[in-house]
Amino acid sequence: MTRSVKPAQGQSNYGTRKIAGRIPQTCGWFSPIAAELQRIFLNKGVTKEVAFRSGRSIKVVEKWFAGKVSPDGEALARLLCSDIGDRVHDAMIAGVKAPWAQSVRNVREIARLRAQQADTARRLAALERGIEP
Repeated sequence: MTRSVKPAQGQSNYGTRKIAGRIPQTCGWFSPIAAELQRIFLNKGVTKEVAFRSGRSIKVVEKWFAGKVSPDGEALARLLCSDIGDRVHDAMIAGVKAPWAQSVRNVREIARLRAQQADTARRLAALERGIEP
């Protein structure tokens, strides 16, 4: 025997989300990314550059930077897949204290130092060749 259950009337997720600190209209999560994008493009045509990489219009990107709305998942994915994706990702996880985020930051720093080490070794070898008789 089955019994039908009526859905509760008048309940909303908004109260629960508000208590948990997750209000869907909040666009603050994008502000560290916006700040990094402005550093990357030195405020020269930042909206145009971001619009190109995200596949969105300049007007939409201007709304992101004004804090009126935030990028959707597809736009964020396009930014992450672009030539500046590593810096966008770093800005996204900058405030994350979880161990996995620290591991990601460590791996990026190791890669940066290894590349710098290889470049330094090449420059050093070139200088040493110039000294030898």
